[in-house]
Amino acid sequence: MTPPGGGRFAAIIFDMGSTLLEFENVPWSALYPTSVESAYRRLEQMGKTVPQFDQFLARFNVILERRRQQIREEQREYRIGDLLRDLVRPFAIALTTDELSRFHDAYYAPIRRQVSVYPDAADTLAHLKRRGYRLGLLSNTCFRARDHREELAHFGLWQYLDAAVFTSTGTFRKPHPEPFRHIARRLRVSVRRSVYVGDRQVEDVIGATEAGMSAVLVRRACRTYEPGLTQSVEIEQMSQLPEWLGD
Repeated sequence: MTPPGGGRFAAIIFDMGSTLLEFENVPWSALYPTSVESAYRRLEQMGKTVPQFDQFLARFNVILERRRQQIREEQREYRIGDLLRDLVRPFAIALTTDELSRFHDAYYAPIRRQVSVYPDAADTLAHLKRRGYRLGLLSNTCFRARDHREELAHFGLWQYLDAAVFTSTGTFRKPHPEPFRHIARRLRVSVRRSVYVGDRQVEDVIGATEAGMSAVLVRRACRTYEPGLTQSVEIEQMSQLPEWLGD
């Protein structure tokens, strides 16, 4: 089936957080200490000798800020597994591969518990799939791809996606152009025939347009938008996307 709009677009690519799923029902500033405490308790359950929690959390904050600086300067992604290894190293806590996985699971558990899906996400993806578009997902994330695949499957979204790229499996993160080009290659479409849909002006709109894609900004209450920063189509709800596409 030829997509509407004269076949101008062949692929619709979505951001994940605050576009399809909401990861900020609890602010990250509150989630980080909760996640660190969950991981810390798991170490205790494993019988590891651990420092005082305040010292453990302080070490985490130092490493996290270092990773954030890397993002600001180089647009390079980091992996939470690497951060967790760095976290325990000064405390001489040895972890097997299985123990590291369980440590990781404990860290991520509080984050997963508060994730929700936007009510119009599944219906919108199903509609676009029926209309013949190739559907992709490109998300900035430091977390494991399998965690996100499980979440997307749990909320009934994974079945509609033809390809997904999580930046934790590569080098760069949005707005660097490489992740956008990567997902287009995975979908076997050109960037010129791709539309990127996301909730951030810099990472999603500027990143996509500089990579050669069209962009749609989904305005979310959790975001602050700078007037005039980007020139793109704007929608308030995912369910408005098919109308813009002429469907």
